Amino acid sequence: MVEKKYKDKPALVSELHDQLTRASAVVITEYRGLKAGDLVKLRSGFRDAQIEIKVVKNTLLRRAADGTPVADILGDLAGPTALAMAFGEPTDAAKALSKGATDLEAFNLKNGLIERMAVNGEQIAAIAKLPGKQELQAKAVGALQGPLAGLVFTLQGVLTQFAGTLQAKIEKEGGAA
Repeated sequence: MVEKKYKDKPALVSELHDQLTRASAVVITEYRGLKAGDLVKLRSGFRDAQIEIKVVKNTLLRRAADGTPVADILGDLAGPTALAMAFGEPTDAAKALSKGATDLEAFNLKNGLIERMAVNGEQIAAIAKLPGKQELQAKAVGALQGPLAGLVFTLQGVLTQFAGTLQAKIEKEGGAA
């Protein structure tokens, strides 16, 4: 990996600051003991959930987080830190990160922000168990569709019965004339 030169650090901090402000979820992870191949597998698995993993120095992370809600969750950073930033659906990110932490023992979720709400590793795992946005939307549509379909069938039955009554009335009066 190419080592960043000192003059590149302000640009790196600025880019990271921009990403931290745009991210729908930011999770601070510890990867001590994680093999490089495992980190590559995590990164490729996280692409589908629109999660970007960055290994960043703690001092640079503090500088980049300054002025963002992420600054509140940094606390005492020590040791190797990887930053997981999600740019898609936050629950999908929580599911992917939780699965990564379950699959790889050395990948630990410390804490983070999901939709500007501070969470710890256990809360991220709990959020991962929640249904996603699309699933909730499908359930809401299904809940609305059932009663509406019942109303349509009821009205259709009433209209059919009314039309039958009118037809019988017309035939009765037409037959008497």
